[in-house]
Amino acid sequence: MKNVSLILSSVLTLIVFSFSLASGEQSGSLSLGISNFILDIITDLFPNNSIAIADFHIVIRKSAHMFEYFVLGISWFFTGKLWNLSYLRILAIGLLIAAADEVIQMYAENRGPSMLDAIVYDFIPFTISSILLLLLNNKKGKTEMTGSTLAKLQSNLISPEAAYKEIYTKKRKRIFLTKRAHFVKLKINIPEEEGANKFLKVLFFLPIPIFIFKFFMMFIKEDKLGDGMPLNKKEIIDLITHKGINININTQSGEKVIVKTI
Repeated sequence: MKNVSLILSSVLTLIVFSFSLASGEQSGSLSLGISNFILDIITDLFPNNSIAIADFHIVIRKSAHMFEYFVLGISWFFTGKLWNLSYLRILAIGLLIAAADEVIQMYAENRGPSMLDAIVYDFIPFTISSILLLLLNNKKGKTEMTGSTLAKLQSNLISPEAAYKEIYTKKRKRIFLTKRAHFVKLKINIPEEEGANKFLKVLFFLPIPIFIFKFFMMFIKEDKLGDGMPLNKKEIIDLITHKGINININTQSGEKVIVKTI
């Protein structure tokens, strides 16, 4: 299964590279045909639409590129799981593929590399799909373990004490053979600031890579943490490098901050 997954991910990657080897004229002709087909359907459903084919063509081209890398992220995630790769290595593979994809376009007629495309339309969709699978897998693994333990407890196969130890001390197999955290999930609530809270929910909808969180912590002064904070800045940074940390902060002025590491 490991080899099959690796072959499948490699084949999908080569297919993406083959699209980049096509000339600008060939690539544009293919995507324009798809754009016209979809726009004809939209026009049949909404005759009064004012969508310009030129603008719609750009949207379709970028959407197709993002979809390619979204699928690649899924494929390489499962390959990394089977080969016991850390999540950071999977992200490194995604970044390497995106960079190679743009380099290949240097050798295609009427095409060229773009750093914006590599990051926005390649690497970010790859990262988003793998993050979603990471969250889903962690949640599923925890639910399966807890459900099995509770089932044995209900059947009187184990004692309550044994169930407690199994749930909280049993070492279950992880996707990545490390206890280090890779992402931080933030939730911030400011009292009587509905607009700001909605903006913060959108801003922190996806988990933040741990290195970005550490970078911004560098600019927070020690005295800004407040007198009630039991940890200093270095201790907070050390703490969030471990998986499974859940920190709830309630300030005297009513702000609430929840920090989770995954």
